Amino acid sequence: MSLKPAKVQFNGGELSPWLEARCDIAKFDKTAKLCRNFIPMAEGSLKRRGGSRFIALVPEDEGVKFEIKTIPVEAEVFINKSKMNSITVARGEWVEYEVKMDGYTPVCGKKFVNSDMEIEVNLVSFEKMCSLTINPVPEDAVVKIEGYQRNKGEFFENSEVFYIVLKDGYIAQSDVIKLSEDMVIDVVLEEDKTDEYDGSYGDFGKPEAMISCSAVGDMKKLRKCILLRFENGYLPIVFDANKIVPKVEDIDWSLFIYIDKDGADCVVNKDGKYLLSYMKQNSVGLYYYNLDGKIIMAIDTLSQKVVGWQIDEDGKYASYYKTFNGTVSGKFIKIYYKNELVLTLEGRN
Repeated sequence: MSLKPAKVQFNGGELSPWLEARCDIAKFDKTAKLCRNFIPMAEGSLKRRGGSRFIALVPEDEGVKFEIKTIPVEAEVFINKSKMNSITVARGEWVEYEVKMDGYTPVCGKKFVNSDMEIEVNLVSFEKMCSLTINPVPEDAVVKIEGYQRNKGEFFENSEVFYIVLKDGYIAQSDVIKLSEDMVIDVVLEEDKTDEYDGSYGDFGKPEAMISCSAVGDMKKLRKCILLRFENGYLPIVFDANKIVPKVEDIDWSLFIYIDKDGADCVVNKDGKYLLSYMKQNSVGLYYYNLDGKIIMAIDTLSQKVVGWQIDEDGKYASYYKTFNGTVSGKFIKIYYKNELVLTLEGRN
């Protein structure tokens, strides 16, 4: 009969089943075949494993639901490359989806799902067209649809269409319409009840209108400029081309230009000075004229393509940025960018 002396130390941990009979190994007398609910100590003894510690409640359900609703409802939905509208996944998983239908632009995406989630996917048609007509009150109010001054336009079905209606002395209104059918909208503007002009603009005089938002600068550096008209002249607000609009405290009021002539639609930079001008375009390029009809700058078509001169947000060459709009009421000047109020002026700093 073989003798098996009792083991008194276990700081070698558990021994692999493949080594159960290897009593010749140095660590054989320091290991256990199975060590459950005990922790080996460095000194060789064992101690009982501690109890559990509360961290958080376990979720009642094992998974979370991800669901897609579509417009049109007949569209096909693929989630994780399988055709389905909903799926149950573990919390914290990424889900890939694709929604498509003949005659519509497909939509693909990826979502991180950590709780029950339902999203709506709107497919835009590239075949069917719907019209949007806006009737403003007062009738002489300016209507801009997708940046262009017009009262009616046609767009692809299910597309989102931006519009703004404005008039000096009235509160501008704007909205985004999801165009699923031909629509006619009546937009009634309310008078702006702000105080009458109180002289807060000093020698500028009473604010009258926003003329345009133009590109200014030279071939090396392009900038933007919002041009405001007062009863005593013009104020060009110049800012970096990659910014939407400057803050009130960033405006350099010293750029104010006194002039009693009207008809300008842009500003150009010449010899370190900003000059009022109007622009003409032909197949050769852009030509800037001062208010006396003299050419003060010419940009050829090739240079336009290279340096991006006068390219607006719509990717077209123009003398103003169609997404900028402005209204004047009493002493207030309000500037809108893509239908959002981004700058309000009330007197000089």
